[in-house]
Amino acid sequence: MMDNSSEQKTISLTFSGIDGGNPLGFLVALGTLGLATEKWSMAQLLWQATDGCWRPTLTGCPVDEDTFLDNLYKALMAASNEAFSLSKKLPFNATEFKQGLIEAQSDCSATHRRTCDFLAAFGTEMYPDEKTGIFQDSKFRMVRSGDSAGQGLPVYAENIRNSTTIEHLRRTLFRTWDYQDPKANLNLRWDPIDDQRYALRWRDPSKSTLNDGPGTMIGANGLAIEALQYFPTFITNGSTASTTAFYRSRRREVFMTWPIWTVPLDIQCIKSLLSHPAIVEEETNREELNAAGIAEVYRSQRIQQNQYYSNFAPAHPV
Repeated sequence: MMDNSSEQKTISLTFSGIDGGNPLGFLVALGTLGLATEKWSMAQLLWQATDGCWRPTLTGCPVDEDTFLDNLYKALMAASNEAFSLSKKLPFNATEFKQGLIEAQSDCSATHRRTCDFLAAFGTEMYPDEKTGIFQDSKFRMVRSGDSAGQGLPVYAENIRNSTTIEHLRRTLFRTWDYQDPKANLNLRWDPIDDQRYALRWRDPSKSTLNDGPGTMIGANGLAIEALQYFPTFITNGSTASTTAFYRSRRREVFMTWPIWTVPLDIQCIKSLLSHPAIVEEETNREELNAAGIAEVYRSQRIQQNQYYSNFAPAHPV
């Protein structure tokens, strides 16, 4: 239920732990705003240049840090996980996926669309692989479709949520990221620091511990998963699937591009902004973007290491 009793207060929260130039950090900001909107209907997000990077500031939530974290954690734990229970793998058989879409659509409304939005982000049932019948899925899927136990992103997402605590959220939003959480099945490879290929490691990663290199941020991955619903996957160029905010360059390289804005926007406005042509095109129109209150645009290449795993490269402004 919406709490509108204190919406007129002008309290804001700056998430000093998040760097807008990190794709995982950007996703965390969106996921946090989405959850906050469930509690405070006037929640909005903007970015401010602080400490040499862009930090998100949340407005419309008239509470202090502790109260905000308590409400955020409760919203995260209460959010429906129905879309992630359809299969342990991602992607999977297109016929099964289509049936899941039909069932979700029958229970969908303007105010009750979470499952539909997540499934739309997972992929598209149109033009599946002719040999396997597997549907084309999201560019955000950077882990194996299914590991040796047949588990992929849906299971990882549930493991991450079940492992998340309020302190994980505090360390993500209000503290410098320390990467002191274990990675095993608790990481979706959305942070460029996750690009730790075997040839670049000083020891066998399968035998490494947290003392041998960076772990992960469970809270960041948990909040970022919430942002996945704002990036639907759809068919373009005849029969090829594309994911919102991603494009393929003339050299066939895949990039994610995202904006940094300096005026408060609600989640609905941001969803529209993510697919704005001036942002997603290979050559960005900065004059048009600046006029719309967009101060910066970041781009990160999606690097496919092998047939199983991908990573984001460090982002750069464009």
